[in-house]
Amino acid sequence: MAQKRYIPNRQVCERYGVAPSTLFRWDRNPALGFPAPIDINGRKYRDQDELDAFDAARAKQRSGEGA
Repeated sequence: MAQKRYIPNRQVCERYGVAPSTLFRWDRNPALGFPAPIDINGRKYRDQDELDAFDAARAKQRSGEGA
């Protein structure tokens, strides 16, 4: 099994071009389906594979295939 790769919230913000407060709002909206953070030593990280799957699902929705 491949080793999981976790990305710190700071890099997640850069990836999506958003502020940390936006990630906080996304976390509070379960309907969005944004990958939940994990807490490691007081810092929040996201699973890269889950982020990639989220991106793919959103792209599929935008293209109309998800309807």
